Amino acid sequence: MRGMMLAALLAASGGPAAADEFTDVVEQALAAYRGGDVAGAREDLDYALKLLTEVKAKSLEGFLPAAPAGWTREAAEAEGAGMAMAMFGGGAAAAATYRREAAEFTLTLIADSPMVSGIAAMVSGMASLAGSESRRIQRTSFAVSDGLLQGVVDGRVLVSAEGTASPDEMAAVIETMDFEALAAF
Repeated sequence: MRGMMLAALLAASGGPAAADEFTDVVEQALAAYRGGDVAGAREDLDYALKLLTEVKAKSLEGFLPAAPAGWTREAAEAEGAGMAMAMFGGGAAAAATYRREAAEFTLTLIADSPMVSGIAAMVSGMASLAGSESRRIQRTSFAVSDGLLQGVVDGRVLVSAEGTASPDEMAAVIETMDFEALAAF
């Protein structure tokens, strides 16, 4: 896997590209590698991969819907999710908090993380637990329990809403998302 990423990073540095932090770091990795500093090259490539993950996470934010009429939306920290993903093999995360009067919830998206497949199995099982229910949004199964609404789009993107808003309010916002485009992310 790392070999494939290294090849992709090295190939990406071969063509004309505008100077930015990513290309600068890849150039440093190449220079370190050519100079025999394999440890330094690996460190630079690890950092370049982190930069690519940040770019992907930024693009994931575009799938978070606008606030419905009467609601506000603000960016939320997905850092907790990001730290968890780092522990479980990586991925990208984005989140937004929606508020209307006393109701609020945070909608979090986690993509391309190995932990999502495990969560998908848990979501299926949660609906069968006492006090939990199952809900379908755009042909995707969601588990609803104790202020939490979770589903997995295309087996790889976790959509999770949690807060004091009702499941119907959270589902209405999730319903506005483009799951087809999200699956292709």
